[in-house]
Amino acid sequence: MLQSYSVYALQNHPLAILWGIDDKDVSEWLEFERHLIAIDDILRPILEEESFISSFGGTYINIFDGTITVNTVDFSKVDELLALPQINPYNNSLYFIEANNSLSQLKNNFGEISFLSKLKHAKNLYILTDMEYNNIVLYFFDRNDNNSEFLDAVKPFNPTIFYFDEEETPQPIIRPRRDVDNSKREIRTKLLNGDGLDNGNLCSAGFWAMSRDEPMPLYIITAGHCINLTDHRNDFYYVPWDWDLNATQSKLYLGPMIFHSQNENPDFLVIQVDGEDVFPSYAIRNTDNDQYKEFIITNDALVSSQGIHICKSGYTTHFTCGFVKGLNGIFIRKESYISDLIVTNLYAEGGDSGGPVISFVSPQDLNSVVLHGIHVGGGGGLAVANSIETIFKELEEESSIRRLQYLVLYLGNS
Repeated sequence: MLQSYSVYALQNHPLAILWGIDDKDVSEWLEFERHLIAIDDILRPILEEESFISSFGGTYINIFDGTITVNTVDFSKVDELLALPQINPYNNSLYFIEANNSLSQLKNNFGEISFLSKLKHAKNLYILTDMEYNNIVLYFFDRNDNNSEFLDAVKPFNPTIFYFDEEETPQPIIRPRRDVDNSKREIRTKLLNGDGLDNGNLCSAGFWAMSRDEPMPLYIITAGHCINLTDHRNDFYYVPWDWDLNATQSKLYLGPMIFHSQNENPDFLVIQVDGEDVFPSYAIRNTDNDQYKEFIITNDALVSSQGIHICKSGYTTHFTCGFVKGLNGIFIRKESYISDLIVTNLYAEGGDSGGPVISFVSPQDLNSVVLHGIHVGGGGGLAVANSIETIFKELEEESSIRRLQYLVLYLGNS
């Protein structure tokens, strides 16, 4: 069990702030979280087997209790589970609580509610399986939206319902285009993941990418809804953090959008970097923090567990962290239907769209991170991301530009 933390803790690292602990304890806590994730990675597939899927209702990690909570519908199956040789060494890390919905029921309910959301034209909401609630959770942005037909249809599935009663989702900040000086500069600027992008809308750079077949040109991935529908080329420019939006100095040219995902599902676009005034980076910006100004991306990875830490970097709110709330989220907004979302409770606002979503994985190197995807929206205490796996899969299947079908995360190996 981890030691309790002090209200007087020295907190510089983002995880120290998130977990409310001293900087010197971050490595120990991160190592313990990684330990719980490893156990959860063993446990989850077993719970989905036929002999257990109707008896247990999913898991989530509670770093503060130091346990994996196992939602339990049938306690008579607990001893059978604990006796398994794969699970037995970790019995003390599992905490079984009474639950109403089994995994099989949750999967069925999620499928039915997702189908009904399309059939009944549900408006402005998130749908996710939240293991902490052991239920399908619906987050509506505005109770004044007419969703009565949808709500009546889903009553038999008894979802948990919340209303945000605020703006439906942070959008890119729309601003007038200024004249830009594209003349060649003597000094090149490093563009970090999380820096600002401007094409008449203001968003954030998610990550640099390259083709496996062609090392040049390089590309930047950001949110698809950052597209400027009034500009055919959608030329993008670099905007550093804390840029004076009323400034008259010129911005650095990056290049045009060359791919935009159909129906914004997944929600991303690709910028081809033709400008010569910036150079690539595989670091995340956190320059508000004197001790941890940048975090180095070492790889990309899937998010596997609920309840674990997750962070993002973005132009507006900079570097923020929270916890994973769901892994199969759906967002419905007007005509858009975005699925397979990572749902979190980290803080984000308009202008953060497209920024990198990451987590820390090395207790030995607290400056290293893995990339999970890009931030694509949020509001009311939630923020959602599309995974890098989903983005690359879409490019492989849908891009007519061959070199985009083979994009990989740029890690300085161009």
